[in-house]
Amino acid sequence: MKILHTSDWHLGRTFHRHSLHEWHQQFIDELIDYATAEKIDVLLISGDVYDSAHPSAETTELLGKTLDRLGLAGIQVVLSAGNHDSARRLGYGAGTLARQGIYPVTTLKETFEPVELTRDDIRVRIYAIPYLNPRYYGRQLDIDPTHAAVLGEVCTRIREDNEKRNAGENPADFTIVMAHATVSEHGDFNESVRSSSERNISVGGVDWVPAALFNGFDYTALGHIHRRYPVTDLTRYSGSPLPFSFSEEANKNGAYLLNLTAREGCVKVQIESHEWRTRLPLKTLTGTFDELMESDEFSPYETEYFCRIILRDDKQPVGTLDELRKRYENIASFVFEPLHQQPRANTRPRITETTNPAHVCEEFYATVRANPLEAAETRALEHIVDEVISSGRSA
Repeated sequence: MKILHTSDWHLGRTFHRHSLHEWHQQFIDELIDYATAEKIDVLLISGDVYDSAHPSAETTELLGKTLDRLGLAGIQVVLSAGNHDSARRLGYGAGTLARQGIYPVTTLKETFEPVELTRDDIRVRIYAIPYLNPRYYGRQLDIDPTHAAVLGEVCTRIREDNEKRNAGENPADFTIVMAHATVSEHGDFNESVRSSSERNISVGGVDWVPAALFNGFDYTALGHIHRRYPVTDLTRYSGSPLPFSFSEEANKNGAYLLNLTAREGCVKVQIESHEWRTRLPLKTLTGTFDELMESDEFSPYETEYFCRIILRDDKQPVGTLDELRKRYENIASFVFEPLHQQPRANTRPRITETTNPAHVCEEFYATVRANPLEAAETRALEHIVDEVISSGRSA
């Protein structure tokens, strides 16, 4: 049996106000081609199927067509709700979908109703845990409202349920748990794997939980972190299929393929990494104004790329961004990092009714640009301030 672990599709997402629908469609085409060629039996999506609790009609149609195509290819799908999803929306029509081999899991009750699939005499039991807000589910379960307490209690109950089922007529050969959470090996803070596009789910400043919560299961398919990597050998993040911020620019987006085979009376698992060819073209360009405008090194990124420009120079000329846009088709982000930062005073003069607004504006520009205004700029600013003040008085 072959199982493909994915997560964090974030269908409907935008990148600096640009729709990613085209790239999501390319990813889905590639996914279905790959899954068909590899003869995948089961596809897992561990939360954040949608990017929003209120996806557009175009986005819901994309998911619907995707599930139809997977069903026609004979691929069964288990998907769970993440912190971005609307559980009610994602779980709509779950009964009908289940008859087509599509199993959305969006509630705590459904967590304890595992999906059981059989292929080549291998029985796999899948428990999907949707994102469980600890403030709400801590009260529901009568335990501390923390991620560790809620997930720990749910995993304990899953283990008990799994043991009861294994004592019955159809024991599972392999048990998988899906979870949408922030997991590290020992439950300690690990900022190195985070990205700026992941929504903060911390409660009281704490969101990390230890991988030991999932002890006793054969594989844990995690979602929420957008980077693909193993927390432990059998507890892994598949990561998102596309980068969703410049902090994910270097990510090698992909998935994990689990190949289960029956050998000598037991099931063996081989885990392979797979990298998607579909890429969102991101590039961070850093240099002085002259380098950014003239260097041949940056020529490949003038078109088709989402660029983050980091200007490192003595000062930021007026109209810098307009000039850069003459060369680069799509500047998604611009940052000015002055080479020689002007020291900032520890105290600022108090602004009163008699404070000259032009002086406040001059100080602001000098701080932002790390250089004072030039004489012509100062005159233009004073003229604008005078006009604004005069206009207010005449009104």
